[in-house]
Amino acid sequence: MARYWQALWLNDMTQEQPIKKILVIDDEYAIRVLLKNFLENNVYEIRLASSGEHVDEILDTFQPDLVITDIMMPAENGLSIVSRIRKKNPFIKVIYLSAWLDEPETERKLHEELINYPHYKLMQKPFDLNDLLNVIQTLSPLS
Repeated sequence: MARYWQALWLNDMTQEQPIKKILVIDDEYAIRVLLKNFLENNVYEIRLASSGEHVDEILDTFQPDLVITDIMMPAENGLSIVSRIRKKNPFIKVIYLSAWLDEPETERKLHEELINYPHYKLMQKPFDLNDLLNVIQTLSPLS
């Protein structure tokens, strides 16, 4: 009987849910505020983090459907942060933002993630907010 309930729970977890809650991680204050204002105006619930050190605390009370994160940040890069988030929620959707990649190893890991996780996307900075909204909508099934 326990396996039956476990299978039902796993099935619920893997079902495509519309994106409603978004965690934005970026070390640039202006980007965080811009994304917060734009996405809230498009009826998303938003939480902000300036670095990976605040992410675990946020995830204790907020379960995002989508993470939008910068890749290159001073203390911990976006790939590392997403790896930690994925351990808590393997079904999380991700949009990586980057102006440039300064390390070949980071570029290789990003390429692998984009291949291995079809619900992960990359947008180059600077980006158009409407293009970002379109990417979010492509990751979100019709509600």
